[in-house]
Amino acid sequence: MLASIRDLRARGEALALCLVAATTGSTYRKAGALAVIGASGVRHGVISGGCLESGLEAAAAQALAARAPRSVVFDTQGDDDLLFGSASGCRGRMHVLIVPVPASGPHALCDAMQSADREHQALRLAVLLDGPQVAQGWAWLSGQSIALGNAPLELRALEALAQGERRVSIQGAMRACAVIELPPCPRLLLIGAGPEAPVLIRISQQMGWYVTVLDHRDALLEANASLADARLTARPAAGLAQCAATVDACVIMTHSAANDLESLRALAPRAEGYVGLLGPPTRRDELLHQLDAGQRTRLAPRLRAPVGLHLGGHGPEALALSIAAQLQAYLAGAE
Repeated sequence: MLASIRDLRARGEALALCLVAATTGSTYRKAGALAVIGASGVRHGVISGGCLESGLEAAAAQALAARAPRSVVFDTQGDDDLLFGSASGCRGRMHVLIVPVPASGPHALCDAMQSADREHQALRLAVLLDGPQVAQGWAWLSGQSIALGNAPLELRALEALAQGERRVSIQGAMRACAVIELPPCPRLLLIGAGPEAPVLIRISQQMGWYVTVLDHRDALLEANASLADARLTARPAAGLAQCAATVDACVIMTHSAANDLESLRALAPRAEGYVGLLGPPTRRDELLHQLDAGQRTRLAPRLRAPVGLHLGGHGPEALALSIAAQLQAYLAGAE
């Protein structure tokens, strides 16, 4: 979504930022989900399986024409929706804020989102869901408060509250608002540009993950990692020393015992919660035996070896899919 915003504005096109602010019941997407709709009608992202997108696009066009934020509620909880509405049968309610963004110039919410991504920090929001100040409120990032429009001071008291819909008294009137948390884009480091890398890179990027590939072999980087978001030409230890401390998950797939061992030693003192190691259990055990006891202890709760879920199948494509599935479970907190 952030790349879509940058691309549209670079082309001089205004856009509507569509943010799922709150949900109840069964909904396809949850609070914090984003979609971007350009003034030309191009859409990036979804808030449903397709049943609500036409309504979202119409509302976005109205917000862009009026140059004013809108609040839209999609309610599929009642039987009437099956006959006269979306016919999705989801039985949920979704509150979506639609914020027009001009083609150029500063924009508080978009700028805060971009800053949060650069700092790899979650962005917290408290915004109004109704009335003339809809979508206005506060954002918090790295201890700083950022005003979104004519931000009511009363909403600043919501900074530490859990995500969800609220009612707050503002100048004597009760107003609906939402606390939303936008997590940062997950960052994945692949150590090794082997045959699994191209498919894993494509899947990861479709999932919205930022992928860096590290390998000292230029030919492999050029052949298998040309589509990565970033590439590092270095041996494992030297490359890891260059990486920011904000890598969320790391997969070792060098197809070289010496390089894998160097990677494990360099990763042991780091903080990544997920360290995947390609290869069979016998090879894993031989590599771990060459580490000292402290390194094995630090890696033990984080190491997935053999990496990936057991989905069946053979070859680099099946292996990349199994790794991506395990990464998704880890990054979503479903492990």
